[in-house]
Amino acid sequence: MTALLHAATIARRELGACFASPIAFVVLVLFLVVQGFSFWAVVEVLADPRNPAPYGAVLRTHFGGTFLYWTFLFFVVAAVTMRLVAEERRQGTWETLLTAPVGEGAVVAGKWLGALAFYVFLWAPTAAYVVILGAYAPPGAAPDLGPILSAYLGVLLSGAAFLAVGLCASALTDNQIIAAVGAFVALTLLLALGLAPEIAPAFFARHGTFAAVLGAVDVRRHLDDFARGIVDSRHVAFYVGLTATALCGAAALAGLGRRRRQGTLRALVGTALVAAAAILGNVLVARHPYRGDLTRARVYALDGKTRAILADVRRPLTVLVLRAQSREFAALYDEVRELLVRFAAEQPLVTVEEVDPDLEPVRVERLAEEHAFDPKELVGGGAVVFLSDRRHRAVGLLDMAEFDREAAGGILTSFRGEAEFAAAILEVSSGDRPEVCFTSGHGELELGAGPAGRDLEAVVRALERDAVRAGDLGDLAAGVPRRCAVVAVFGPRRPLSAREAMALDDWLGHGGRVLVAVDADPTPAGDRMASTGLETVLLHHGVRLGAAVVRDPAFAIGPEAWGTLAGYGEHPISGAFLGRRATVWPAPRWIAPEAVAGVDSVALVSSSPTGWAETDLAGLAGRAPEAADDKDVPGPASVAVAAAREATGARLVVLGSARAFTSEVVARGVGVNDALVTSSVAWLTGRQQLVGVGAKTPEQFRVAMTPGEVKRLFWVCVLLLPGLAAAAGLVGRWWRRRP
Repeated sequence: MTALLHAATIARRELGACFASPIAFVVLVLFLVVQGFSFWAVVEVLADPRNPAPYGAVLRTHFGGTFLYWTFLFFVVAAVTMRLVAEERRQGTWETLLTAPVGEGAVVAGKWLGALAFYVFLWAPTAAYVVILGAYAPPGAAPDLGPILSAYLGVLLSGAAFLAVGLCASALTDNQIIAAVGAFVALTLLLALGLAPEIAPAFFARHGTFAAVLGAVDVRRHLDDFARGIVDSRHVAFYVGLTATALCGAAALAGLGRRRRQGTLRALVGTALVAAAAILGNVLVARHPYRGDLTRARVYALDGKTRAILADVRRPLTVLVLRAQSREFAALYDEVRELLVRFAAEQPLVTVEEVDPDLEPVRVERLAEEHAFDPKELVGGGAVVFLSDRRHRAVGLLDMAEFDREAAGGILTSFRGEAEFAAAILEVSSGDRPEVCFTSGHGELELGAGPAGRDLEAVVRALERDAVRAGDLGDLAAGVPRRCAVVAVFGPRRPLSAREAMALDDWLGHGGRVLVAVDADPTPAGDRMASTGLETVLLHHGVRLGAAVVRDPAFAIGPEAWGTLAGYGEHPISGAFLGRRATVWPAPRWIAPEAVAGVDSVALVSSSPTGWAETDLAGLAGRAPEAADDKDVPGPASVAVAAAREATGARLVVLGSARAFTSEVVARGVGVNDALVTSSVAWLTGRQQLVGVGAKTPEQFRVAMTPGEVKRLFWVCVLLLPGLAAAAGLVGRWWRRRP
C-alpha cells in the first residue's frame, strides 16, 4: 500500500512537471493539429456524395489506418518519455529522489502513471470529434459508439505499452536525445515486425509459424480490430505483457550504477522472468481466445445456427481465401477474414489459408476452372473456397454480398457471408447427401460417358462437388422412391407414358421437387414439337412448353446457339449469374411461365429484347432466321422457368435445352451451364435455405454537411482547437510566473 501511495505521489509530481514544461504544450498543439487534420480528411470522404460510404466503423481509418498515425504517435511517445529518467540523471536529481524512502519500482511506476495521465489528456479533446459526427448525422442516423469506445480502449492499451517502452529507453541513458531516438527506433522496429509478412509474402507463405508469431505482434492489426469494434483477449494480453516487461526492464536499468553486481543480476533475471511469464500468458490466451463484438448490429457475432453447423464438423476442412485484387473490395474481405477467424476459433478442424493470385497463378486458374469462374473475375472480385474430403464449394463475391448497382463505386447494401459460408460448410462436410434421381428408358441423356459427349457426365461431376448424388430412378410408373430428393428428366426422345406422367404429377402434388430439361425436337413431319408426355403436368404446375425455338442473333454462337450474360431473372437460382456467368443455349425451346393460382412462376433465363421465339418450325429446316415476323413471339423470350407452389412446397425447374448440359457443350468452356444445374438443384432441395442466417450490414455512416461546412470544419479542427490549447498553455505559464 505504501508503494502505491508513493507511486501516486510521484505520478502527481510528474504530471505537474509535464504541464510546467513548454514542451508539453508544444506536443499537445502538434498532436491536435495532426489529429484534427486526420479527422477532417475522414469527414471530407463521409460528406462527399460522389464516393460510397466506407464499409465498417466510421473512424476506422482515423485510428491507426495511416502511416502518419504511427510515426507521429511514436514521436509523441518519445517526446513525453525522453525526460522521465534521463533528465533526472542529467540534472543530478535522480539519486536525490531515490534517497527518499521510495523504491526504484515505485518511482518507475509513478513516472509511467504520470506520463500515461498526460497521454490521456492529449486524447481527451478528440472526444469532440464524436460530438461533431453526431451533430451532423443524417436524420434518424447516429455513429455506432461501440467501435469508437473500443478504439479508444485500443489507444489506451497500446499507449500504455509504448510509454513503458519509452520509459525503458529513458532509463538507459542520461541524454534526452538518445532516449528519444531509442524509444522511436524501438517502437518503429515493433511496427516493422508486423509489416514483415507483407514485405516478403513468398518467404512467410512457406513459414507459417513465423507469420503467425509476427501476426500476433502486429500493432496495426491490433488497433484496426479495436477500431472495428472487436475486443480481442490476445491483443489485451500482448499489451499488458509488454507493459509489465518494459516497466520491469526500466526499473532494472534505472538501478544500474547504484547496485552491486549481484543486485543488478537479480533485477535483470527478474525482468527475464516477467518477460517469460508474459510470453506464457500470451500463449495460453492464444489457445483460448475471446473476440468480443461491440458493433451495434453484432456484425461479427456468430449465429447459433452457424455454431451448431461448425460443431457438427467431423473431418478437417480447409478454407481458401482469394482476396480481391480490386481495392474497392478490400474492406469487404476484412469482414470475410473476421468471420473465418471466428469459424476457426469455434471449430479447430477448420483451417484458413490465403491464396495470393500473384504468387500462385496456376492454382487460381485451376480453381476458376473447377468452380466455373472467369479467372479475371476471381482475381478482381475474389472468392472463398471450402474443401473437405474431395468435396468443394466456392462462394464468389456477389454470392456473399449485395451492392447498390446505381450508386457510384457500388455501395454494400448487405453482407450475407455468414449464411453462405455456413451453407458451404454444411454441403461439404455433411454426411447427408441428397440424391437426384434421373429417369431413363425414353432416350434420356446417359449419366455416364456417352457417344460424342452426348451425356450428363460433366453435370454429374458438378453435382458430386456440391455433395449431391446422382442415380437412376428406375420405374417411374411405380412412384418416386423415398430416397429421391429431386426427380430429373433430361432430354427424353420418346414421350413418358400416362402412368409415368401421373406419378410425376402426384409427386409434385405432395410437395415433390422436379427438374426437367427438354429439347426443341420436331415431329417427323417437322411442323410441330415432339411430345414429351409432360406438357399437361407442367402446365398444371405453372410452366408452359411453348411450340417455338428461341433465337437471338445478337448473341449468336454458331448457326443455332446463342449465349447470355445478362438475361437472368431475379431468383435464387439465376440472380448470382447476372453480369458474371455466361450460359450457352443451342436451339432452345421456348419455356414460358404460366399463370396458375397458388403458383409463383419466374423466368430464369431469357434472350435479349432483340431475340424472339420462332414459331415457324417447318421453315427452320436448313436455315436460321435473321429476324422475327408477325407470327413469332417477341423477345425477351424465356428458355428456363422456376415454379413454386407455396401451399404444398412443390418446386419445379424446366430448362429449354437438354443439349446445353451435355458434356459436349460443357467441355467447350464457353459457358457455365453445369453451374446452372447445380444452382437449380440447390434451390430445389432447399439447401440454400438450410442455414437461415440473416444478412448483416457493416456500418456505413455519412455526414450531412455542405462543402462550406466541411471547409469550416477544417479551420475548427486544425486551427481552433490547437489554438485554444496553445492559448491555455500561455495563460498557464503567465499565471505561474505572475508576482
